Amino acid sequence: MKNRTSFLPAYYRVAEDLKKKIDRGELKPGDMIPSTAQLARQYGVSHMTVRHGLELLVKDGYIESVQGKGSFVTAPRMDTLVLNLSEESIFGKKSGFSVQLDQLEIVPADAKIAGKLGVKRGNKVLKIRRILSEAEGPVAVDSRFLPYVKGAPLLEKEIAYAAFPDLVARHTELISVKNVMEVSPCILSKEEAELLDAREGLPSLCIEQIIYAAENRPIGWSKMICRGDRFRLKAVSRP
Repeated sequence: MKNRTSFLPAYYRVAEDLKKKIDRGELKPGDMIPSTAQLARQYGVSHMTVRHGLELLVKDGYIESVQGKGSFVTAPRMDTLVLNLSEESIFGKKSGFSVQLDQLEIVPADAKIAGKLGVKRGNKVLKIRRILSEAEGPVAVDSRFLPYVKGAPLLEKEIAYAAFPDLVARHTELISVKNVMEVSPCILSKEEAELLDAREGLPSLCIEQIIYAAENRPIGWSKMICRGDRFRLKAVSRP
């Protein structure tokens, strides 16, 4: 079975692999990154894919490009902490991690969903609900909502394991231009408590994402409720 990484764009996988090498110290501050041609051969991708991956590393502060010389690893900034809330970052290395596809259906948009997606109340939307668990039990319930597109194919593996921005990109022909994430405290509702095998009212964390296309048009909304007694956030000083 493919894992979540299999659904990530090739340029993102290149960038993530280079990040890991930098974080492990295989590439140190000041080291030159291999050339675009070398990286293309190493990862079996096009030069354009490599360039997109390097642009992502520049944006994230891992490397800097010097005109006419190449790309170099930057020194970590100890005064800047980066909190990575991607699912891959949070759960990727946890033992016993699993994903259960709990719900997949077309539903009419209620007032809240309609407001988040910018559609009319009652319009059809695709609802995907997943239960994320670790060895000790359920950790989070993740609900995803996409405007219904008739005939748009979605594979079960893709639905279960794809990162939310990648799922949105595969579901629509519109190009994503912005991802807005909001983290806030919450308490478990009765339904959430039952899904997470916890007590109702347990202090928890809510992570919401809205993906936008051009002209500030919402094309996807997700809401992940994480048990406060089993979920931890970690920030690091790179970049």
